[in-house]
Amino acid sequence: MERIPILIADEHLQVRTQVLERLTREADFRIVGVANDSSSAVRTANETHPRIILIDPIMRDGLGLDAIRRMRAEMPEAVIVVLTAFTDTAQKIELEKMGVRFILNKGIESYKLVQVLHDAATCPSLRSPPEARLRRI
Repeated sequence: MERIPILIADEHLQVRTQVLERLTREADFRIVGVANDSSSAVRTANETHPRIILIDPIMRDGLGLDAIRRMRAEMPEAVIVVLTAFTDTAQKIELEKMGVRFILNKGIESYKLVQVLHDAATCPSLRSPPEARLRRI
Protein backbone atom coordinates (compact mmCIF):
# COMPACT_ATOMS: atom_id res chain seq x y z
CA MET A 1 0.00 0.00 0.00
CA GLU A 2 1.25 3.46 -0.90
CA ARG A 3 1.75 5.82 2.00
CA ILE A 4 -0.26 9.07 2.00
CA PRO A 5 1.96 12.12 1.34
CA ILE A 6 1.24 14.96 3.77
CA LEU A 7 2.55 18.52 4.03
CA ILE A 8 2.41 20.23 7.43
CA ALA A 9 2.29 24.05 7.40
CA ASP A 10 2.10 25.97 10.67
CA GLU A 11 4.09 28.89 12.02
CA HIS A 12 4.23 27.48 15.56
CA LEU A 13 7.23 25.23 16.14
CA GLN A 14 5.52 23.33 18.95
CA VAL A 15 2.50 22.50 16.76
CA ARG A 16 4.69 21.43 13.82
CA THR A 17 6.80 19.27 16.11
CA GLN A 18 3.88 17.58 17.86
CA VAL A 19 1.96 16.91 14.66
CA LEU A 20 5.10 15.67 12.90
CA GLU A 21 5.96 13.31 15.77
CA ARG A 22 2.42 11.93 15.90
CA LEU A 23 2.02 11.43 12.17
CA THR A 24 5.42 9.79 11.68
CA ARG A 25 4.19 6.99 13.96
CA GLU A 26 1.47 6.17 11.42
CA ALA A 27 2.53 3.59 8.83
CA ASP A 28 -0.01 4.97 6.33
CA PHE A 29 1.44 8.50 6.28
CA ARG A 30 4.57 9.95 4.72
CA ILE A 31 5.50 13.53 5.64
CA VAL A 32 6.79 15.14 2.44
CA GLY A 33 7.40 18.58 3.86
CA VAL A 34 7.10 20.94 6.79
CA ALA A 35 6.63 24.69 6.32
CA ASN A 36 6.63 27.54 8.82
CA ASP A 37 5.08 30.29 6.66
CA SER A 38 2.74 30.74 3.73
CA SER A 39 5.30 31.16 0.96
CA SER A 40 7.29 28.10 2.00
CA ALA A 41 4.01 26.14 2.25
CA VAL A 42 3.12 26.96 -1.36
CA ARG A 43 6.66 26.31 -2.59
CA THR A 44 6.93 23.00 -0.73
CA ALA A 45 3.50 21.87 -1.91
CA ASN A 46 4.46 22.57 -5.53
CA GLU A 47 7.71 20.65 -5.10
CA THR A 48 6.30 17.63 -3.25
CA HIS A 49 2.71 17.25 -4.54
CA PRO A 50 1.13 16.06 -1.26
CA ARG A 51 -2.24 14.32 -1.20
CA ILE A 52 -3.06 16.21 2.03
CA ILE A 53 -2.02 19.72 3.04
CA LEU A 54 -2.46 20.27 6.78
CA ILE A 55 -2.30 24.05 7.24
CA ASP A 56 -3.12 26.84 9.67
CA PRO A 57 -4.68 29.68 7.67
CA ILE A 58 -3.69 32.26 10.27
CA MET A 59 0.02 32.89 9.95
CA ARG A 60 2.07 35.87 11.00
CA ASP A 61 2.72 36.86 7.41
CA GLY A 62 -1.04 37.27 6.97
CA LEU A 63 -1.06 35.20 3.81
CA GLY A 64 -2.41 31.86 5.01
CA LEU A 65 -5.72 32.21 3.19
CA ASP A 66 -3.89 33.39 0.07
CA ALA A 67 -1.64 30.34 0.29
CA ILE A 68 -4.69 28.08 0.49
CA ARG A 69 -6.19 29.81 -2.58
CA ARG A 70 -2.96 29.34 -4.53
CA MET A 71 -2.57 25.71 -3.54
CA ARG A 72 -6.21 25.04 -4.35
CA ALA A 73 -5.76 26.60 -7.83
CA GLU A 74 -2.41 24.96 -8.54
CA MET A 75 -3.13 21.55 -6.96
CA PRO A 76 -6.86 20.81 -7.15
CA GLU A 77 -6.19 17.13 -6.49
CA ALA A 78 -4.77 17.90 -3.01
CA VAL A 79 -7.08 17.86 -0.01
CA ILE A 80 -6.66 20.87 2.29
CA VAL A 81 -7.16 20.20 6.00
CA VAL A 82 -7.20 23.33 8.14
CA LEU A 83 -5.83 23.05 11.67
CA THR A 84 -6.36 26.31 13.53
CA ALA A 85 -6.76 27.77 16.99
CA PHE A 86 -9.31 30.33 15.83
CA THR A 87 -11.97 30.41 13.17
CA ASP A 88 -15.15 32.38 12.89
CA THR A 89 -18.23 31.87 10.74
CA ALA A 90 -17.02 34.21 7.99
CA GLN A 91 -13.69 32.42 7.78
CA LYS A 92 -15.39 29.00 7.71
CA ILE A 93 -17.61 30.15 4.85
CA GLU A 94 -14.61 31.49 2.95
CA LEU A 95 -12.67 28.26 3.49
CA GLU A 96 -15.61 26.17 2.32
CA LYS A 97 -15.89 28.34 -0.83
CA MET A 98 -12.22 27.56 -1.47
CA GLY A 99 -12.95 23.84 -1.30
CA VAL A 100 -11.72 23.15 2.23
CA ARG A 101 -13.78 20.27 3.60
CA PHE A 102 -12.03 19.70 6.91
CA ILE A 103 -11.64 22.48 9.51
CA LEU A 104 -10.16 21.30 12.81
CA ASN A 105 -9.38 22.98 16.11
CA LYS A 106 -5.78 22.70 17.29
CA GLY A 107 -7.12 21.17 20.50
CA ILE A 108 -8.19 18.03 18.61
CA GLU A 109 -7.04 14.76 20.14
CA SER A 110 -4.26 13.15 18.12
CA TYR A 111 -6.19 9.96 17.37
CA LYS A 112 -9.05 12.06 15.95
CA LEU A 113 -6.60 14.02 13.81
CA VAL A 114 -5.32 10.72 12.42
CA GLN A 115 -8.90 9.59 11.68
CA VAL A 116 -9.68 12.84 9.87
CA LEU A 117 -6.50 12.59 7.80
CA HIS A 118 -7.45 9.05 6.77
CA ASP A 119 -10.89 10.35 5.79
CA ALA A 120 -9.28 13.23 3.89
CA ALA A 121 -7.06 10.82 1.97
CA THR A 122 -10.15 9.12 0.54
CA CYS A 123 -11.98 12.38 -0.13
CA PRO A 124 -12.77 13.11 -3.79
CA SER A 125 -10.70 15.82 -5.43
CA LEU A 126 -12.08 19.11 -6.65
CA ARG A 127 -12.11 17.59 -10.11
CA SER A 128 -14.94 15.30 -8.98
CA PRO A 129 -18.59 16.33 -9.40
CA PRO A 130 -19.78 18.73 -6.64
CA GLU A 131 -22.20 16.20 -5.11
CA ALA A 132 -19.32 13.74 -4.59
CA ARG A 133 -17.17 16.38 -2.89
CA LEU A 134 -19.43 17.57 -0.07
CA ARG A 135 -18.33 16.13 3.27
CA ARG A 136 -18.90 17.62 6.70
CA ILE A 137 -17.28 16.56 9.95
